[in-house]
Amino acid sequence: MQRGRYFMKKKLGLVMLSTLMMFTLAACGGNAATNSGNQSSNVTGSQTNTDETAAMDELKPEEGAELRLWTFITDLKPFTDYALKEFEQKYNIKVTVEDVGYWDSIKRLSTDGPAGVGADVFGLQTPDVANAVQSGLVLPNDYFEEDTKSMNKPDTIAAATHDGILYGYPWNVYTFSLYYNKDLVKDAKLETWDDIIAFSKKFNDVKNNKFGFLYEPKTSAFDVAFMTGYGGYIFGNNETDVNDIGINNEGSVKGMQFIQSLREIIPLELADVTNNLKEGLWSQGKLAINMDGSWAIGEHNKQPFPVGVLPMPKLAGGENAMPLAGSTGYYVSSYSKYPNAAKLLAHFITTKEMQIKNNELTGALPAADVTGTEQGMRNDELTQGFLKQIASSHRFPGLYETKYVWPALDAAIADVWKGGDPKAALDKAAGKLKTDIANQK
Repeated sequence: MQRGRYFMKKKLGLVMLSTLMMFTLAACGGNAATNSGNQSSNVTGSQTNTDETAAMDELKPEEGAELRLWTFITDLKPFTDYALKEFEQKYNIKVTVEDVGYWDSIKRLSTDGPAGVGADVFGLQTPDVANAVQSGLVLPNDYFEEDTKSMNKPDTIAAATHDGILYGYPWNVYTFSLYYNKDLVKDAKLETWDDIIAFSKKFNDVKNNKFGFLYEPKTSAFDVAFMTGYGGYIFGNNETDVNDIGINNEGSVKGMQFIQSLREIIPLELADVTNNLKEGLWSQGKLAINMDGSWAIGEHNKQPFPVGVLPMPKLAGGENAMPLAGSTGYYVSSYSKYPNAAKLLAHFITTKEMQIKNNELTGALPAADVTGTEQGMRNDELTQGFLKQIASSHRFPGLYETKYVWPALDAAIADVWKGGDPKAALDKAAGKLKTDIANQK
C-alpha cells in the first residue's frame, strides 16, 4: 500500500475494511456514537447566515441537474443522510451517493470522469490535492472562495489550495494523540515520554500480551511526530519547499534515536506491531496507552472501559511531540455536467453549521474555525482533547512530491528498528527522496 494513503487511509480502511487520515480519514470522522452530554443541535442546512444564503441563491443550478457524490459512507451515513435531505429540499436537486474512499477518488475519477459516470463532487485528503489539480480533475472554488476562506482554519485553506488557487471546500481535520484506558493507567504520572516509558516498563507483561504503550512504527506518518518534536520537518518553509529536505536534519535524527529507544518497551518485530494487534489488545484491556487518530473518537467512546486522551507529551531535551495534522475537503469534478449545482452542493455540505452538525452526528472534527463551545459541538473529553491537539500539531505536507516521502522513511524506520544507525538511515532516505523528486521533473 502506498504511504501516500498515509495513516488516515490505514486506520479507516481497517475500521471499514479502518487509519488515520489519516494521517482521515477518515477519517475523515469517527464512528457515529451518541454522546449523552451533548447539546442537541437544531441547525439545518437553511440556517446559514444572511450573506451566505444570499450568495448561494445567486448561483443558479443548471436546469435538470442531478448530482453524484462520492464519499466515505460507513461512519458518515448519519450526516450524509441529513445533509443531502436538506440540500434536496432546498434546491430540488437529486443527489446519488456512492461509497468511494477519499484515497480512491483520483484513480476512479481518472477513468469514470471521461466516461461520464464519475462523481460531480468527491472527497480528497491533504496530500492528494496537488495530484488532482495537476491531473486536471477539479474545478477551482471560485464562487464561494471568500465564504470558504472566512469560515475555515488557515491550514485547511492552504491544504485545499494549489499554486495560489483555492480548489477545495474544507470539511474536517484529523490528527492523532494518545488514548488511554483510565482503569489501567489509574493515577500514573504521564506528563512526559520518560513518564510513559517508566510506566510501560512496570506495566508490560509481554508473555501475556500486555503493553503499557503501542503504536504502529512501520507507518512512518506516525513516526514523524517524534522528529518534528525535536525540530525536524519534511519540507522547508512550513512544508511547502521541496528543495529543503529536513528528514535528516539534527532534529529528525534525534527523533529517530528516540523511536529506536522505544524498542525497550515495544520488544516486537516491526512487522508484528500491526493495527490489528494494537486494537485487539486495546479492546481486551491489555493495552494501557494507544496512539490513534481523531477519526476513531466515536469508536473509542464506545469502549466498555473509561477512555481519556493525553496531549502528545514532551520529549526529553525537546518539545512536545508534534503529530501530523491534515484535512479532508470536497471538490468539484472538472467533468461535471452541472458545475453550478455541484459547487452549490460542495459548499452547502461544508458550511460551518454543517461541519458542526457533522461533529454532533459522527464525531468528525470541523475544519471550520471553532472554539469547541458552539451549540451542537460534542463536549466529551475525547473531542475536546483532540481539538486542543490539532492546535499543537505539525502541518501535513500537501505537495505532489509528498508521495515520495513515505517509502523513503519506511525504509529508514525498518533499518533503525533493527538497530541500524539513525543518522545513516535518514541520510539514505533523504538521498532517495531528493533523487525521486529530481527524476519526476
